[in-house]
Amino acid sequence: MTVRIALFAPYLPAPAFSGGRIRIHRLAEGLAELGELVLFAQAGSAEARAAQGAKELELYRASFVAGARPAIPGLFTASRVVRGMPAALGRAFRREHSRRRFSLAVVEHSHAARFALGTGVPVLLDEHNIESAYRRAAVDARGGLVRAALGRRDATLLAHWERRVWLAADRVVCVTDDDARAIAAVRSEPPIVVPNGVDTRKVPFVPPSRRTGAEVLFVGLMDHPPNVRAAERLAREVMPRVWAVRADARLVLCGANPAHEVRALEGDRVVVTGRVPEVAPYLSRARAVCVPLAHGAGSSLKVLEALASGAPLVASSTAVRGFRLEPSVHYLHAETPEAAAACLLEVLEDGPRFDPMAAAGREIAEAHDWARLAQRFAEVAESLLGTTPRAG
Repeated sequence: MTVRIALFAPYLPAPAFSGGRIRIHRLAEGLAELGELVLFAQAGSAEARAAQGAKELELYRASFVAGARPAIPGLFTASRVVRGMPAALGRAFRREHSRRRFSLAVVEHSHAARFALGTGVPVLLDEHNIESAYRRAAVDARGGLVRAALGRRDATLLAHWERRVWLAADRVVCVTDDDARAIAAVRSEPPIVVPNGVDTRKVPFVPPSRRTGAEVLFVGLMDHPPNVRAAERLAREVMPRVWAVRADARLVLCGANPAHEVRALEGDRVVVTGRVPEVAPYLSRARAVCVPLAHGAGSSLKVLEALASGAPLVASSTAVRGFRLEPSVHYLHAETPEAAAACLLEVLEDGPRFDPMAAAGREIAEAHDWARLAQRFAEVAESLLGTTPRAG
């Protein structure tokens, strides 16, 4: 009998231009080796139009897409749960399941689990991050009394939902050791860590000694609030200190959907690319990659891309969360604008000195190649085929 896998996602994994989309697509490549994939994804009309013809969707035997209705935070269910999996997708899943039974449900993010639980199908949850903790931190950073109160209430509802899904899922996969410890405190069976990865075949290694020019690169989805703030910090606090010594240096902000705050940074020495077909050319010519993230969740694929490329990485501890990296061995650690600027100037003035660091970073990246990780994820999924799902 053909293995049939339902994959639930709170956004379309196509085109794969952001960390979450890349993870879903790469792990789905491993699942496709087991059998037939059917996608159930939330997406608005603009997102659905942008995904038409995307090669990533060729993995799926069928795709069902529905947009979310507005959800009021803090009533009965977290707004993220309501938006993440619209009722129309639940109806589509039940129709498909009655027509031909699914062997497994794979859920990307716990807030996409609404219609996967209690169906008689084993559930594999891929928890990209602990979203409630991220949202609580984001609310606290924004401030505003009424908005903050509603946001905290919604984050609390989301945390309750996450714990429910962690308990109900037959297996839980997560991205970092820290997330694994938080989930293990709730489940009797600990989660399995499958970290984020990088396609090392698509990122050529160029050691610092062979790099010329003076480009400093930051890569990320440019409407994601932590990335927006990091881009502003780079342009307004870090690079002016670099330009005082190296007027020829340029900052390249590379990534899709630049917010108006990011567009406003563009100038003679700051380039905002928008979405690009491939990040590899930008990585190949950068003299350094700087990731001054102040907060975030899960782990950052941009860190692995930098390590794979050989460009010296200047990063905060938040940026390298989830990876077992050692300062001065794999990257240059900088928490303040002054420290980041000093590290960048070191690289610009004496690149060849960082060749050993680049080689060590490439080894880390190769250990996180997506092909290996997709195989590991598929093995977890395969272990659930033919099993009896948990009650509830």
